[in-house]
Amino acid sequence: MSAPVTDAAATPAGAATPAARAGSAATRTVAVTVPDWPLLAALDRHQRRREAASGADAPPTLDLAVDPVLLLDQHRVTHAGAAAREAGAVPGMKRRAARAACPDVLVLEADHEHDSALFELVAAAVDTIAAGVDVLRPGVLLMSARGPARHQGGEEALAERILDAVAELTGWDCAVGIADGPFAALLASPPGRIVREGRSAEYLAPHPIAALRHAPVGPGWGHRGQPSATRPERRLDLAETVDLLQRLGITTLGDLAALPSAAVADRFGPDVATLHLLARGQEPAPPAAHHPTQPLFAETTLETPLVRTDQAAFIARPLAEQLHTMLLERGLVCTRLRIVARTESGEEMERTWRHDGALSVADVVDRIRWQCDGWITRARLGGPATGAITRIGLHPQQLAPAGESAPALWGSAGEAAQRASRAFARAQGLAGEEAVQVPARAGGRLLAEEMTQVPWRSEKPEPRRGPWPGALPRPVPATVFRQRPPVRLEDAAGDPVVVTARGLLSAPPARLLVPAPGLPALQRAGLHAGSGYPVLAHGAPTVLDERWWAPDGTRAARLQLVVRSAEAEEAAVLALSRTGQWALEGLYD
Repeated sequence: MSAPVTDAAATPAGAATPAARAGSAATRTVAVTVPDWPLLAALDRHQRRREAASGADAPPTLDLAVDPVLLLDQHRVTHAGAAAREAGAVPGMKRRAARAACPDVLVLEADHEHDSALFELVAAAVDTIAAGVDVLRPGVLLMSARGPARHQGGEEALAERILDAVAELTGWDCAVGIADGPFAALLASPPGRIVREGRSAEYLAPHPIAALRHAPVGPGWGHRGQPSATRPERRLDLAETVDLLQRLGITTLGDLAALPSAAVADRFGPDVATLHLLARGQEPAPPAAHHPTQPLFAETTLETPLVRTDQAAFIARPLAEQLHTMLLERGLVCTRLRIVARTESGEEMERTWRHDGALSVADVVDRIRWQCDGWITRARLGGPATGAITRIGLHPQQLAPAGESAPALWGSAGEAAQRASRAFARAQGLAGEEAVQVPARAGGRLLAEEMTQVPWRSEKPEPRRGPWPGALPRPVPATVFRQRPPVRLEDAAGDPVVVTARGLLSAPPARLLVPAPGLPALQRAGLHAGSGYPVLAHGAPTVLDERWWAPDGTRAARLQLVVRSAEAEEAAVLALSRTGQWALEGLYD
């Protein structure tokens, strides 16, 4: 752990630059980051499981500098320890390539819920130094610098106190950066820099343009990868924007800042204009504060005190719906929310979450669950003990007129959709979050793998990236069977039709037999159990080699067929063959 360093390009203490004398265009901000937080959280979870399994014989603690450790999300490496990086396993690799580079590596799977809950320990440690800490995302905290710095005797002393508090209370090392605006503070945090007031533009200028990937704007502001609440039909793809600027010859933030503001806005639009503002050491104007005549908050008193993390899922949604209704009646949206909890002993705990755009009901539910999980879990992880929670309150901290976050004119939810939404929320409140499932694209080679089911209004997983050799071209069947019904494909002589090793049919198919029992979807298509149907046409088989490099790899073949159903109508089906046995993968409309 190293002491914070004042940026070498800064002015001496007491001297003021023209920019500083004119007044800073950005808020003085402290950014506290824990490097590789998802990897540290996963390693902590793994270590505790080992200790629980070994009992009295505690296993040795793993060291990222010595023991190779990787964190995977969606089958790709997202974080790698120092030892793993030295062996050649780096972020971006697939699991197979990472294991080939480092055979002895420990592979851990990402758990975003655990990351959010465990980070409460770090937030609570920073809370002992200064109040008003905002969780940007697990691993990153933001707070105003002016008040805490005056109380601690200066920004250098504030940074040192934060470093000591996190190390002493959690055992983890953190990094602290202080600058004008959250973007400059985030970039100053990893090296532990304190940028003098009014010098953020000068500090940002030499940074590569790729630093915009961490810019706190758009879906990256607390919810990277999710669509912006103000424009749900669009996404600010920071990686794509960085690639575009690089191809235009803009290699540093200083190059971007040197461009005329009007030209950037006209050529690239408001999203890149916001990035241009950040590169100049400024920040977008905060949403217009709106103060209702009556205090606005939602609270609930729990008849059964909350002592387990799974209880939070039942109380979170009704409370979030209550707050959403209150905001809707007043024509407001919330962009910053404080969650307050009171325990049986009278202790009060609170945490503030910020978000880009309007907080939806699902966003509020996630934050309640994460925060309650963090408060309950921190006692088991060595933090301060927390009693049973008896009351939870939601206090909006930043409100804006709903017109600034209005949905698009076409496709907005009507009364019927709102009634269905309330019914789904009620079902989840009674039967649990898993009671209502919705489809989400997952990505895969087979039709049943392309889509998955997730709880309604929960965060949908990022689709697995292809390409998927052998995937079915569009249009795909309208009906997809998760449990594929077996069928038999025969030639004109009544012999089974198989796909040879060369990927060819052994004979032209002439008859499709559907054994018992049948499925309702097949019966609606006129394919009844125990009957055979003539094949009118068929396509060429497509061979699928799945995991050919692994011992458990399989080989399959896919065939499109048109058969004459019982009602003398044509039915198009998709058949899949594995180990010589045919089954129906889907039905075309």
